[in-house]
Amino acid sequence: MRKHECHPFSLIDLNVTINEPQNIIKRAVSQVESTKPDVVAIICWIVQVPFVLEFVNEYKKRHPEVTIILGGIQASASFAAIMQMCRADIIVHSEGEETFIDLITTISNGRDLKQVSGISFRQGVNIVTTKARKLIADLDGLPFPAYDLLPPIDVYQPLNKRFVFSIVASRGCSHHCQFCSGHAFWRYQRWRSPENVIEEISWLKSWTEVGFIRFEDDDFAINKVWLSKLLTLIEGHLVPFSCLARFDSLDEAVIKLLARAGCSEVYHGLESASPRLLKLLQKDVSADVDLTRIKEILNFEVASGIAPTVSAMIGIPTETEQEMQSTVEFLAELRAIGVKTQLWILTPYPGTDIVKRFGHMIGEIDRWKEFNQFDVFSEVARDAYSSLLKKYKSMVPDHWMFINEAGVETTGLAYAKSKGRLMGVLDFV
Repeated sequence: MRKHECHPFSLIDLNVTINEPQNIIKRAVSQVESTKPDVVAIICWIVQVPFVLEFVNEYKKRHPEVTIILGGIQASASFAAIMQMCRADIIVHSEGEETFIDLITTISNGRDLKQVSGISFRQGVNIVTTKARKLIADLDGLPFPAYDLLPPIDVYQPLNKRFVFSIVASRGCSHHCQFCSGHAFWRYQRWRSPENVIEEISWLKSWTEVGFIRFEDDDFAINKVWLSKLLTLIEGHLVPFSCLARFDSLDEAVIKLLARAGCSEVYHGLESASPRLLKLLQKDVSADVDLTRIKEILNFEVASGIAPTVSAMIGIPTETEQEMQSTVEFLAELRAIGVKTQLWILTPYPGTDIVKRFGHMIGEIDRWKEFNQFDVFSEVARDAYSSLLKKYKSMVPDHWMFINEAGVETTGLAYAKSKGRLMGVLDFV
């Protein structure tokens, strides 16, 4: 057990400590009980929703006196629905580092929760939401991940001699894509200093064998001054890395800098080959970045030794069969020039702008059964949580899809026909 100031705490990664599908909730409750907590805090992204709902209700049944706090993207986006479906006491909105410390201190001192910005909590039969908390201005002031509180790294990557780590060098996104929850959660993009990012890399290398770094930023290349400085500093560390970047954030000069610094993979979100649909999705692509320019960028990446992956989706509201086929055919062209490609059926994530705008066009479709397609819950999760996925169907996006102009049957057939053609086994590694 570790202390933060006057607050002792334990960290349990149930993804590691429970690795078989039998009696998951019972075993999870037992493990948490063993720490005898006064407060239980749980991360809640969309993939964790069924487990979290069931765990909270079971734990509260046994320990009604324990305060349960939820945080994470889905807890923030669907806080009212989640608090109706489970007995969680408090939900932390948006980024939680400062909020959580403030909240725990307030609980410990018996003060009024209304004093804590950025939360929702129960007050009798009502749910009270306090004023939004300002986003953290100084990301450099945050500590590096507390890997020492988790099991050894080789438990997570047992076949590796050198390990893969994710680093988030910025928070948020400068764009407002309708299908993404990033903007609603982070609101705008903020960057750590290049020196702070390099300090984290050096810290990781002093701790273990670092073989690869995945930069998880929504658009790694949009801030050219910041990027140039960071890449110059990374060059001396000789650690290969990957990143995500929009096509309109790249040109040949930036690609050269990325390759020289050790970038070996870049992930791109094309979304659609239709300019009309990109506008509907509020992708806000620069006018000079058309499909021809995209192919030029990708060809240059391949020639520079960078392996690009391009992701697109069908099943977009108002999408026609012709628009859908144009996206599939463009991905096929990209695959022919050495690009890894991914095709998805657009998932209606709860709380996103596209769901708010086109919610009337969502139909209940079991995409596992009908199209052998999933986005959120893998086959492993289906086996482990089959009864929970049915019980909490309204919160499981893989049970739903937008009904476009082409229709469900045509969309599903297009996906099934294109899957083997566009996606190799290793494209998701």
